[in-house]
Amino acid sequence: MSLTQKTSGTTIKRFIPYLGGILVLVFLTRIAFTNGDFKALLEAAKLVAAGKNPYHVWIFVSEGNYDLYFYSPLWAVLLIPFTHLPNFIPNIIWLVANGWFLCRICILLAKYLEPHTIAGNKLRWILFLSILLSLRYILYNFEMIQMTIFLLWGSLESIHLFKKKYFLIGGAILALIINIKILPVVLIPWLIYRREWRGAVSTLGFSIVFLMLPAVILGWSPNLFLLSEWWSVINPGNAEHLAETDLGLHSLTALIPTLFTKTEGALPYARNLFNLDASTTTAILNASRAGLILFTLFFLRWPPFKQAKSTLHELRELSYILLLIPLIFPHQQKYAFFLAFPAMFYISGFIIDNFRPAERKTSNLKYYAVLALFFLSFALMTLSSDGIIGRQLNLVTQHFKTITYGAVILIVILFILPAGLLQTPAQKSKQINT
Repeated sequence: MSLTQKTSGTTIKRFIPYLGGILVLVFLTRIAFTNGDFKALLEAAKLVAAGKNPYHVWIFVSEGNYDLYFYSPLWAVLLIPFTHLPNFIPNIIWLVANGWFLCRICILLAKYLEPHTIAGNKLRWILFLSILLSLRYILYNFEMIQMTIFLLWGSLESIHLFKKKYFLIGGAILALIINIKILPVVLIPWLIYRREWRGAVSTLGFSIVFLMLPAVILGWSPNLFLLSEWWSVINPGNAEHLAETDLGLHSLTALIPTLFTKTEGALPYARNLFNLDASTTTAILNASRAGLILFTLFFLRWPPFKQAKSTLHELRELSYILLLIPLIFPHQQKYAFFLAFPAMFYISGFIIDNFRPAERKTSNLKYYAVLALFFLSFALMTLSSDGIIGRQLNLVTQHFKTITYGAVILIVILFILPAGLLQTPAQKSKQINT
């Protein structure tokens, strides 16, 4: 190859990131002109600014599309300044921020592999496979201008900051995302179990502050009223959260009632295996949730109040806990399953690191079993997208809640995989010396 050809190739490579950035910006700009779910948040902020109640109100998003507001009073107050701008501006700001959050998530997950023998090419393949497997949910979060990428970033970033002894800023970030959409609250018990006392106390302290903070602008009584109204819509004991039959909802709340009692869905296909009464079905649902929560102890191991054995043990624990969120909480839609991304990353690490039979650190049977289950989960969760199988078949998969089945299969894979799926340099050296 001549010097001219080498120079030309280097120049092209240098401009690829800029070209990719321009294409991404064009993609985000196109979305920013549409009315995603972020419009509902801005409209709720307008209601709060006008002294009105944003809860229990169907908010217009686009033709034939209305949303309810399920977020905190604080989030509505924080968005009030953006309500004075054309919707495009807050939309594009949030979309670009989500792009940064996504990049940061990849960096934070990669840090879990730093003490191990994964780097360079393997790490790039792990990230590529993880993003490919989660692409449906990444794109859906962008297209709907949603919050899940932000929630996952805040969860991982706060834990990273706690490790670096930045307890105040870490607690503020975790408390903020819990305040906005309650779901990451599952991390507080994990912090306590892992003896991260200062992180847990900081998070709880900021959580109280953020609950009361809107009173500075709204007044004490209006804020208390909005907090009670917020709880009235997110209370998991509400009747509408005990059996969710809509096509767009996916979780145990959407799956179990359709299996154990006859429900009316959008499509005329029977889904129930049994015909139990509502109270028995609710008991089975709550027992399933409790079972998955208790199963966390399998990943955490005994005794409590000790740090995880390694970064990989911690990644496996967090992968399971974050995967639980879209399964155990009610009213979860497709975009919430981006929280399975750390699980995808962990399992992808096992697959890539053991890809070559000569370097395999596990039995061929386990490797191919994991590979088969992973592909099945991918088929149920991602290949069921309407962009791949068409709208009609996609409606059928949503009717039968295949996304939820796929997420449960990920739990099975996490159970099968060892906690230390990669070797540290010390372990590898010891093996060679032996």
